[in-house]
Order: sequence, then structure tokens, then C-alpha cells
Amino acid sequence: MNQGFSFDATSKAKVDVSTIAMRHDYLPLDLFRYDDNGESDESQIARIDGITAGVNPGDLIVHQYPSLNSYRFENHFIDQMHLRGISVIIFIHDVDTWRFPYIRDQFDEMAYFNKADGLIVHGQPMAERLHEEGVTAPMVDHLLLDYLDDEHQWDKYEIKPETFERKLVMAGNLFKSQFLVHWDLDTPITTFGVTDDELADYLNANSKVTYGGGLFQWDLIEKMPRAFGLAWDNNLDGRPYGDYTHYNHPHKVSLYLSHGMPVIISKASAVAPFIEANHLGFTINDIHEADAIVQEIPDDTLAETLAQTARIGRLLREGWFTANALLQAERQLLMSDFNDGGLAL
Repeated sequence: MNQGFSFDATSKAKVDVSTIAMRHDYLPLDLFRYDDNGESDESQIARIDGITAGVNPGDLIVHQYPSLNSYRFENHFIDQMHLRGISVIIFIHDVDTWRFPYIRDQFDEMAYFNKADGLIVHGQPMAERLHEEGVTAPMVDHLLLDYLDDEHQWDKYEIKPETFERKLVMAGNLFKSQFLVHWDLDTPITTFGVTDDELADYLNANSKVTYGGGLFQWDLIEKMPRAFGLAWDNNLDGRPYGDYTHYNHPHKVSLYLSHGMPVIISKASAVAPFIEANHLGFTINDIHEADAIVQEIPDDTLAETLAQTARIGRLLREGWFTANALLQAERQLLMSDFNDGGLAL
């Protein structure tokens, strides 16, 4: 199991995937970010061989992408593993060329994905677009990102209607949510996350917005009101943050659900069908639709939604979705040419 490190939601997601995999008999293979400018191809390949010295022909590596190293490193890594007879499943956390289109001039990301023996993707919308862009590698749907939590009493995350607050909470990189600057909904919102002095001043000046600052993970979980979790991003500075949620699963959705909080998300987001089908919250086309949902949802509907969220939250805290995706990917890879002799199980 391969993981890179960064100090953000991606780091939490990668560490969780690695932890879950190790519970299922994978061994960790740590990749650390480094600057490879000036490093020759030969030296980089030797570095990769050193990192993977304990991996043998016939083994399987689950590579968490992007590793936060250079795209040259990404290509060298998978090429070298294949030269040594090692299978590679790429666990996709982000598709960089969809977030940052200018990267297409530097890196053929779809050709890179096609080198994999299998892909673990966020959902059908991501799989369909990858297919449209020429990716033919076998894919497994991850359904939801897990959110491990071994630090708290779980019963407190099974929220009852009488303790639920009819308000909104938003956590994450607030620069991607500039609509908060002009928050004009009747529903109050509590926000946590990365910002600067100017944005913080805007938030603090709005009587309907409470800015709780940027907090470490466990402090955030303790301080978040038990309310509806909002996942809603704008496009900003030419970067398609809002559009990108049509294909990926925002980690904040897993943060909310894993701690008993139903979500309100865009109807166009990749995770929307799962949320709707499992009654884990509500999907909207316009942010102003949130007012009616928060204030007018019947008590019995709220109780059902909270109960469903508690059930899924337990699975997320246990790592069920990742374990299931890994098992499916292994089965797809190892039994792709298996002939059952016509016997259907």
C-alpha cells in the first residue's frame, strides 16, 4: 500500500486508506514528497527501486495518486513496477488535469491511468468521463471516502432530532466557497477552515455567519454544531472547483456523514445519487434552496434521515467502503481470466 503525505484533507484520506489496507494484510510503502529537479532518470529509477526493495515479482501495489511527486516520478514508478513483474492498482484521489487543465501540456494523465492494472475511482461519473477520455483500464467504484475515527465516543454521533440544530455547517478550504462572502440566506451557517484576514472580516461582518477559524481535525469534530453539513464549491480564479465536484467526492461529505450530520449538496455532484438513494441528506440546484430544506423538513423525515446517516456513519468510521473497494479490485485483477465452468454463484 503506497501513500504520500500532505497537510490537508487529502492527507487524512490517504492515511485512512493506508490504515484500512493494513487491517486487511497490506504492508505500508511510504512515499515522501521531494524535489526531483536535477535528478537524472537513472537516479530516480534507482531511488524507486530502493523504496520498493521489499516488493517482489507477483506482488500487488495499491498506489495512491497523486503521490504529490512529479509526473515524471509517477510514470517512472509504474513503469519500473511493471518491469519487475509487479501489478499496480491506482487508487485515484484526484484527477489533476480536470482540476488544473493547463497540466495537460505537461502530462498525459489518461495514458498514465491506462498503464494501471486497475483503477479505484470515486464513482460512475468519474468512470464515465475517464472512459470518454480514452481510459480502458478496469475500474472499481469506491462509492464513498471513509473517515476513520478512533478518538471519540461513537454514541455521540448518533444524533437525535431533539438535539439536532436546524442550521448549516461548512468546513474546508473557504477560498473555494466565495459565495459565503455574500451569504444572504435566512439560515445561519457556522464555518471552519482556511481563509485570510480579508475573507475572515467578511464572514465576521455577516450576522448570519459564524466563523470558527481553522482547526485541527479532532478539534473541528468536537466544535462542529450537529446540523446539516454543506458541501458547495464555486469556480475560482479559473480553477473549476465547482465543476470538479461533478466527478469527485468531496472529503467534507465523509467528514459530515461519519459524524452523524446529514448533508446538503449540489444535485450535479458525483455523490448526489448515493445521498438521495440512501436518504443521507438533500440535493439542490441553487444554494438558496437550502433555506426551505433546513426550516421546513418534517420531524419524521428528519428522524429518518438522522437514523440513516448514523448507519452509514458507522460504516465510514470503520473503513467499510475502502475495504470493499480493495477487495473488488483484487478480485477483478486476480480472477479476471477465471472460468467458473458455467457455475454461477
